[in-house]
Parts: sequence; structure tokens; C-alpha cells
Amino acid sequence: MIPVNSIEIPGPFRRICNDWAGDLVCMLRAVSSTGGLTTGTICPVRDYTDQEDRDHKWYYTIWCNLASDVGHALRLAGRDHEDYPTLRDFYDWADEQADRLSESYGLDEWDDLCE
Repeated sequence: MIPVNSIEIPGPFRRICNDWAGDLVCMLRAVSSTGGLTTGTICPVRDYTDQEDRDHKWYYTIWCNLASDVGHALRLAGRDHEDYPTLRDFYDWADEQADRLSESYGLDEWDDLCE
């Protein structure tokens, strides 16, 4: 089982967050201002049954929202933008983490959150 913990964003991805956060209130802005994310960043949107369930869903929600916001920046950039390869790698990394959490925590019913 993957432990619930804060998320440390790798350096190249933190730098890209600084460039793409803009004035938006989003996960990229949170990363650009703090260098990472914690479970205090966002609350899960669904019910939970106990503390462990809450923590797992909270952590999963953070990863899904991060992947979603990076995906949005990726679409805005377009394939010809110089940041596209880094944004693509960032998106793939965040999406893979969300997939691993979904499997580890048994959150298959939550998969629609990351789509």
C-alpha cells in the first residue's frame, strides 16, 4: 500500500508550474508557490467511511487534479510550444501516480475522477 504523504514535485516540473500557473487558482499555482502539494491542498469531493479511507481518497484527489491541470496546460501549449515535452512528461508522471494509487487503494470506482 502506498503511504499517504506530501507530494514533492521534481525540479523541472516545479519550474514549469511557475511558467504555467498564471493567475489561475489551480494545482500548478499551488506547486509554484510551495514547491509541492499536501493533503491540505484540496479536499476530496466524495464521502469516505473512516480516516484511512479519507486519507487515501484525499491523496488520490490531489494527484488527479494535478494531472488534470497539467493536461489543461498541455492542451493550451500545443505540440509546437517549447514546453510541450516537459508538460507531456509531467502529465504522464502525475497520471501514472494516480493510476498506481487507484490500484493500491482499491479505488476503481474513483477512476472517473482522473478522466
